[in-house]
Amino acid sequence: MKQSLLNGYILHAKAYQEKRAIYRFFSYEHGVVHGVGVRAMPLFVPICLMATGTRTLKSFGQLTLGFAASFDAITAPSFTKIPKGRVQYALLYLNEVLYKLLAIENPCPALWQAYHNTAVKLYALDAMGLPVAEELQAMRVYLRGFERVLFAELGVAIDFINDYLAEPICAEQWYRFVPQMGFVPDKVSVLEGVRQNAKISRARFAGKEIIQMADSLSDETSVAYLDQFSQIQKQLVDFLLDYQPLHSRTLWQQSIRYLAEK
Repeated sequence: MKQSLLNGYILHAKAYQEKRAIYRFFSYEHGVVHGVGVRAMPLFVPICLMATGTRTLKSFGQLTLGFAASFDAITAPSFTKIPKGRVQYALLYLNEVLYKLLAIENPCPALWQAYHNTAVKLYALDAMGLPVAEELQAMRVYLRGFERVLFAELGVAIDFINDYLAEPICAEQWYRFVPQMGFVPDKVSVLEGVRQNAKISRARFAGKEIIQMADSLSDETSVAYLDQFSQIQKQLVDFLLDYQPLHSRTLWQQSIRYLAEK
């Protein structure tokens, strides 16, 4: 890539020299691009810029807010006010997991679209002024949906139809979820072998429940089994991150504790 017009969002920024910063830019055209540009390029808003250079670290210039007029893949919404509080933490979570998990310059337009759609939903949610419980539930639904697109992009989509041996989930059987394997029957003889190479959660899931979870995936707005999806998908995210802590998750948890203490 010698010179390319990119449409996307800033994922991460780090100060570099007096007036410049190093960025990770999530573009529709080339995936995550690493580059240097002027300081104070904003997070969480659509951006169009020109990336030049043949090395991994590009030079970013000609920055404009919004997408290029020639970019007909999607229309940039008008984000007039950056959300604060929990909605901002949710946006930060999207950025943080992509920053940590995506390879440089690997185009992933479907994941980019999921990121953009989730950001649009979160901005709209912030403007609604819903009761806290409803807002939290909606955010969890949006984030779980995004995570599933991310898992598919990374080739680790969770199989809710078959167990770790590709055998159909049995309604009468109990299972545990092992991130690098899938659903494993909750049997001592099986778990002993698995435990040698993997972390095993204490959480157990009924086969009937897993089958119903698979059926609910067709409805992106469904809140059925939201707690179970959150628990299972958190295990997989943690595994992919090699169990490194997420700053966005810490902020989210602190905000929840604050609400509980009010």
